Amino acid sequence: MSRFVVVVVSTLVVGLLAGCGGAEEPAGLTAAPTTTPTPSATPTPDPEVDDLSDPELGIVFTDVPTLTGDEADVYNWLATYEKEYWRTMRTNTVSPAFALIASAELQGAMQKVVDKNTAIQASIGGVLETRVSDVAVTGDQATGEICEDFSQATFADATRTYTPAEAGFGEKKHKAYTLTRVPGEDRWLVATNEVSGTC
Repeated sequence: MSRFVVVVVSTLVVGLLAGCGGAEEPAGLTAAPTTTPTPSATPTPDPEVDDLSDPELGIVFTDVPTLTGDEADVYNWLATYEKEYWRTMRTNTVSPAFALIASAELQGAMQKVVDKNTAIQASIGGVLETRVSDVAVTGDQATGEICEDFSQATFADATRTYTPAEAGFGEKKHKAYTLTRVPGEDRWLVATNEVSGTC
């Protein structure tokens, strides 16, 4: 049993640019009306995968894939979730981003983790190396997997420091996630996660 409990936000903004065009007043009795072409709405670009590695926060994403469309969108939401998860672990404060990206169940779980780590005066830092993979989308449902490597992370409590192995994180952790598309919004919600062995 691990002494430490170690269980993401970009906001997507889509802007439509629409111009106003219409007929000008005739220049004279014999002049035909002229019109100004109406610019069409700027097409929304197909989502692409973002590398959300953040040296200042101490998170590195490895094996970032090339995906497009919904798969890229889901990848980005999972990577954002993982980034905000690591921010929560480092600060012992639940990231406000979880209100947007995570289900109420996962928000509650993160609060419990923070409460437990705060109680033992846990200090977690260093670097988390993580890989998001196996993204699959079926309609408004999606799944993905995350592999976490804590070998470069640091752990301490009020009494001493611990190696990752001593803290219970000597092996890479495998997590499986489900996501749901939020109706009427351009975002996905991370609904559930399950820790399932190593990777």
